Amino acid sequence: MHQILWKAADNNIPNWKVSGDFFDACKCDMLCPCEFAQAPTYDDCESVLVWHIQKGQYGETSLDGLNVLGLGSFTGNIWAGGNTKVTAALFFDEKASQWQPEALQMIFSGKADGFMAEFAKLIGELRGLEFTPIKFEIADDLSYWRKSISKG
Repeated sequence: MHQILWKAADNNIPNWKVSGDFFDACKCDMLCPCEFAQAPTYDDCESVLVWHIQKGQYGETSLDGLNVLGLGSFTGNIWAGGNTKVTAALFFDEKASQWQPEALQMIFSGKADGFMAEFAKLIGELRGLEFTPIKFEIADDLSYWRKSISKG
């Protein structure tokens, strides 16, 4: 289980915390070199990132049970600086209601500061930001995980 915690420096941004499962899949050799700030195996990367929030708060807004899926591609080493940037799309769980959509967008776009703000600096082009059905399944023994999105 991964946990991201952030105490906002800007008083207009609520404190937030998410913990749950994070998975990625890409075309690189196992283990993905990007996880260790290295260049992709074949000099380019096409990946799927999935976050399943088991427990989460954005101020007073609960994010428990929501999912986020990201698609990305880039050439070169994004961790080395320079001109290498990710072309990405983000998909948010359509189950989000009331204040949850705004909270998810603030956190995962990097606008709520913290780790995701640093991660967002790696994005050169955001080709989409949509709400859609996201199904997420993980085996109790962690032997497999599945995710799917569909256009509603």
